[in-house]
Amino acid sequence: MTLANMRAQGVRSLWVVCELCRYEAVMNVDRFGDAVPVPAFGPRMVCTSLARTRARTGWSARDTRA
Repeated sequence: MTLANMRAQGVRSLWVVCELCRYEAVMNVDRFGDAVPVPAFGPRMVCTSLARTRARTGWSARDTRA
């Protein structure tokens, strides 16, 4: 899935979870281009404990504005 696919569904954020400590954050991705694949964010995310993370679409952060 690319950011363009995600945005077409009204989603503008990613839900990022640390696989070690389970810390969660919502990241707005408006500044990134449409062609960027969602999985590309996971390896770039770093928790304060330096654990590996993965990025998922932030469906709960769906933009409901028309």
